[in-house]
Amino acid sequence: MARGSTAGNMHEAEYSRGALLERLERETFDIAIIGGGITGAGIARDAAMRGLSVALIDKGDFGSGTSGRSSRLIHGGLRYLGQGHLGLVREALRERGLLLRLAPHLVWPTPFVLPLYEDSHHRPLRLRVGLAGYDLLAGTLGIGRHRGISRERVLLEEPQLRSEDLQVGFRYFDAVTNDARLTLTVAQSAVRHGAAALNYVEGASLETTGGRIAGVNYRDLVGGGEGAVRARAVVSAAGPWTDRVRSLAGGAGLLRPTKGVHVVVPRARLAPNAVVAFGWRGRDLFAIPHGEYTYVGTTDTDHSGDPDCIEADYEDVAYILEAANGTFTTELSMSDVISAWAGLRPLLSEEGDPSHVSRDYDILDGPPGLYTICGGKLTTFRAMAEHLVDHIIEREQFSRRPARCRTAREPLPGGGAGDFARYKKGAVAALRDGWQMSEEVARRLVGVYGTDHVRVLSHAVREPRLLEPLIPGCPVLAAEAVHAVRQEMAMTLEDFLRRRSDLMLFGEDGGMAVASRVARLMGQILGWSGKETRRQLTEYGTAVDRMTAFRLPAETPAAEAV
Repeated sequence: MARGSTAGNMHEAEYSRGALLERLERETFDIAIIGGGITGAGIARDAAMRGLSVALIDKGDFGSGTSGRSSRLIHGGLRYLGQGHLGLVREALRERGLLLRLAPHLVWPTPFVLPLYEDSHHRPLRLRVGLAGYDLLAGTLGIGRHRGISRERVLLEEPQLRSEDLQVGFRYFDAVTNDARLTLTVAQSAVRHGAAALNYVEGASLETTGGRIAGVNYRDLVGGGEGAVRARAVVSAAGPWTDRVRSLAGGAGLLRPTKGVHVVVPRARLAPNAVVAFGWRGRDLFAIPHGEYTYVGTTDTDHSGDPDCIEADYEDVAYILEAANGTFTTELSMSDVISAWAGLRPLLSEEGDPSHVSRDYDILDGPPGLYTICGGKLTTFRAMAEHLVDHIIEREQFSRRPARCRTAREPLPGGGAGDFARYKKGAVAALRDGWQMSEEVARRLVGVYGTDHVRVLSHAVREPRLLEPLIPGCPVLAAEAVHAVRQEMAMTLEDFLRRRSDLMLFGEDGGMAVASRVARLMGQILGWSGKETRRQLTEYGTAVDRMTAFRLPAETPAAEAV
């Protein structure tokens, strides 16, 4: 690709927040959705692709709740098979296979290694049978078949694993994703199909007409305005905030939220070659390689507090480090933790150990005009959306006959290259030779945006300086910050640095080194004053500090801390 030849011809209307706010006031929508996580975004995409008019609002950023705080796995859930949730695993494996085809730039098949120690709560024979069933349920959408591996082979493949009491191991396949970018891309697809999707718009109350829920009264948290979204059906896809939304309509609580925490450490300290699935104190955890870092998680504990105030605490992090140090030949301490994130699983309320609470979902009707979807998991978002939209169509009369669902066939933005591995190889070569990019930067750019990387380059055609990294040595281009505002609905520094670039989570300084440059780039487009720019930088610095607020003043090894 000659420099400017493809990107220079890309003409995409910029995302206009003002125009979409006007639509909220002007139109009566078929469906209004509260909640811009993966479930709400998936519903908006599905309904819009069927020809329905859709509004989607979230009081935060897209994916800023549970959907951007997960283990980043697209998987069937091997342990759910052992718990008897056969239907859930079958559906999740089908959806895993579909997502590998629909978004190959965002969902990557990945080998997993599962070591078994003498004190493991898994038994080799039972696990072998379970993995055979796992492969069988995946059918033609499977990635690869599992195999048992000897103790010696396990240690050869993962030399940092502890050898004491190691018996055997298994190697199988699942997939990894960037959860926040997957959520954003689904929301972008909804907008491209005509949905009015807006972040930082809070649903304040529900509007009732003739005994039916007929809309959502909202507050624009950016511009300060208020208004009402009128709709024939209102959907609550609010995740951990589901009970709060239901209370607006006088509904009872449904959820048992559980907290999941992950920690990030340098790969120089913990360097698995594959995703290592390991058990500790009866729980299953994962050590997942991610570039120069490894993240480890997750916990699973009940959380009854405010879903707006969810952070990793000392006990959570100490448990994960103890688990890692007990499984690998590491001596990780609190000072090794680069960052930590915590999320809430919006699980349906039931008794028992949090780890055994079902990850299935449910759809509830009522009061008239309101539909609630709760529970579920990241992997099954597309199927959840399809079932919810089908459910609404069966019960509501719309002015147009909706088309059939086609989200299982149409690729997500950036994913329409067919043979993505071949496409990526050619695109990286073109960026390296025609745009003089380094191999690392080119591979990351195509890997993150897929075929949409040309949209990022289009900004640099007009301003060549945007082809520069944010700072020397950073793999993220300045053009990406511009693109995030103009095309990806980014409104704050954290929107870009955490959810659109990962620099907040995977960086020695939490992205602080590039924050001022990003603030200038974003502020020029969003019209930030000097005072607003300083406020953004202060708030971002506070958010970075919160990621390591779990540390104690005196550093002690994790094994001594618990």
